[in-house]
Amino acid sequence: MNPEISTEQKILEAAEQVFLDEGFSGARMQQIADKAGINKAMLHYYFRSKDKLFELIFSYKMKQFMPKIEAAIQNEHLELIDKLEQFVLAYLGMLRQNPRLPVFILSTVNRNPELVKAINTPMGKMVIQLMDIEMAKGTIKKVNTQQFIISMIGMCIFPFAARPIMGGLLDIDKAEYDQILAERHIHVMQYIRAILLP
Repeated sequence: MNPEISTEQKILEAAEQVFLDEGFSGARMQQIADKAGINKAMLHYYFRSKDKLFELIFSYKMKQFMPKIEAAIQNEHLELIDKLEQFVLAYLGMLRQNPRLPVFILSTVNRNPELVKAINTPMGKMVIQLMDIEMAKGTIKKVNTQQFIISMIGMCIFPFAARPIMGGLLDIDKAEYDQILAERHIHVMQYIRAILLP
């Protein structure tokens, strides 16, 4: 821990590591206090409950990458396919930097669906509107936009969420799987172009 950062920041960094490693159920306030280098009483002084601390970490992890993704979608100088490629690159980049995040998010949302409000974003609606415009102009094929968005995000997130399964299924080691993840954007975009371009 950097001695120059505040106690609150030390707690948040420690809590993020513990929650990502252990999930909500497995995490203990004592673990977080120990990792932050403080006593449990001080931890409760700053954050009264594990639930509140967890919600804060969850909200932070979800919001930290949204601006980059939304900026790609809102860039008026890019064609739709290029916007989607920037989205895919940003999303996969975030997942590669936070490989445990998908499982953390899925388990969290299943435990407490209300936390989805923390990631309330118009991104989905923006993509649907852009696609509707391009479909009307005939520059892309007519597709079910909701199904398309689910498929696009699924193609990005599944290799990370299912890494333990897929590594064994493909019979490859960590380095080989890391290479697959590094090249994932190329293959996702091949599918997107095949689905959308006339």
